[in-house]
Amino acid sequence: MKKLKKMTRENLKSVKGGQVWYAETSCGVQATTTQDWTAEQANAWVEALEANYCKSASHYGPSNNLA
Repeated sequence: MKKLKKMTRENLKSVKGGQVWYAETSCGVQATTTQDWTAEQANAWVEALEANYCKSASHYGPSNNLA
């Protein structure tokens, strides 16, 4: 499993229903969801977070004349 852990209700007492999943991406984005997911579904969620928030740089080199 990736950087993913299941939090208990003691951690988030105000959450009702579903399991609580916490993820931290490679670029430092933290996310929490309360879904009744399998581990495979949670891993797919983390991969989607990585794809959306941790995109690689589109430009390398000096930043002169960028429009």
